Amino acid sequence: MTLTLAIPCHNDREPLAALLARARRLGCFDHVVVVDDGSDRPLAATALCAAAGLAPERLTLIRHETALGPGAARNRALAEVGTDHVLFLDADDLPTAELPLLMEDLAGRSFDFCLFAHHDTRRAQDRAWGQMPWDQALWERAGVALGALSEVTSEAATHLAQTANYPWNKIYRTAFLRERAIGCSEILLHEDVELHWKSFVHARTILASDRVGVIHVVNQGGDRLTNLESSARLEVFGPFARLAAETAGTPFALPFARFALGLCAWIGDHVAAAHRPRLAELTRTFATRDLAAPVRAELARSDPALMARTLGDPPA
Repeated sequence: MTLTLAIPCHNDREPLAALLARARRLGCFDHVVVVDDGSDRPLAATALCAAAGLAPERLTLIRHETALGPGAARNRALAEVGTDHVLFLDADDLPTAELPLLMEDLAGRSFDFCLFAHHDTRRAQDRAWGQMPWDQALWERAGVALGALSEVTSEAATHLAQTANYPWNKIYRTAFLRERAIGCSEILLHEDVELHWKSFVHARTILASDRVGVIHVVNQGGDRLTNLESSARLEVFGPFARLAAETAGTPFALPFARFALGLCAWIGDHVAAAHRPRLAELTRTFATRDLAAPVRAELARSDPALMARTLGDPPA
């Protein structure tokens, strides 16, 4: 089993060096592809390899002269992958000592992707280790929260698909992504939603591991993309429409609708007030045009508060 680590990077020079050094020490990556997505100071392969102690032939560095966003950077990295499997990490993520053990678990197994547990740094405020409670609850509902490595049933997949749509908690079979034309949306925010849901819809074999393979750093506040309150968040409705069509008639139709409208509600709490009327309009249009009537009816029955917010008047 061979594995490439694919990393988009925009100005995260020091975290990237720490990530590459950790990856070298763990010894479970055959190659690393870094896409410098328009960093103010271009990254240099020689400097990165020297800082991480990484052999130059094990690193491919690609430069976008203009920042195109993490989705475009991940798609560009995927095009360069020459190994059987790929793992996407953000430049400030850190793989743990559990990741090589997961690779041992996966040796000889056939799968389209393996979803693994992670640690979210927001858990530190509760002096806890692991995933956020809402994600952990979905793992428990799916029956894969304990047991090292297990094959995900069709029913369990509908629960796990509703976890936070991260690109960095899955080891993908490279050919699976390419054969199914699965990648990130090339938008600035929420670019990973399409990658996540299309993977669940099209995968024939999904594995889940309770090994905590990655530490995901969440920087609350500041000027990072994840904290933007701009209208760029509204670009998610393009992927939403495509995914509604993709999931229609599958067991994922209702879970996706619930996730998408929940994300719309979350965006409403995190976007600037000036953009909320447009968000409300787009949300209503998506719900009434792209979601099938039986799906809307079931959501109205099971989550009337969510549907009332979706179909209500635009906020002032």
